[in-house]
Parts: sequence; C-alpha cells; structure tokens
Amino acid sequence: MDISVILLCSIMLLVIIFIAVRLAINPLLNKQDKIIPESKDFGLVKLRDIEVLSNSELQEVIELYQNKGVKKKDYEQYEKYARVLREVKEMGYFSDEQYSSKMNRLNNYFNVD
Repeated sequence: MDISVILLCSIMLLVIIFIAVRLAINPLLNKQDKIIPESKDFGLVKLRDIEVLSNSELQEVIELYQNKGVKKKDYEQYEKYARVLREVKEMGYFSDEQYSSKMNRLNNYFNVD
C-alpha cells in the first residue's frame, strides 16, 4: 500500500472518531436550562448576572411579567369590545336593555366587574 493512502485513511478515521465523540459528549455538557430571548426577559437577566436573583427566581419573575402582559392584552381587548358595543348602542341598534345584557356577557367573559 502506498503511504498516502494509509495517511488519508488514518486522517478520515480520526475525523470520524472526533465527530462521534463530540456528538456523544454534547448532551452531557452543562448548559443553561432555558435560553431566554432578550425580547422576553424584560431586562431582568442583568439581575441574575449581578447575582441579585437566582435562575429559578428569575424564571418566576419573568413568568409574572408575562402573565401581567397577558392580562393587559385581555383588558385591552375588553375595552375594544366594550367601545364597539357602546358605539353600536349609540347608533341605535341596541336598546338599553340589550346593551346592558351584552355588556354583562362581556364582563363575565373577561371577569371584569
């Protein structure tokens, strides 16, 4: 056999072994559980970086802010629908009784008193 063929085969064998070991070790490396996108962290990652909050506390605080954002969006939808119903009533489509009934349903759906 030619020396260049042996050298080429040994290089290919080393590359295959390297890739196999790399693929086997990757799942075992310590990685952060969840990578938080910058747009969804509300700037709170800095509190973790300066060790004010732990990772678990940071996750809980971010979830609280996300829930607050969901509630805000729900309330904005409620206001939009209430405004539409009010405008339709002002146009004369609903009577006061119908409007009151529709608003009660809307309030019950969005849990607004």
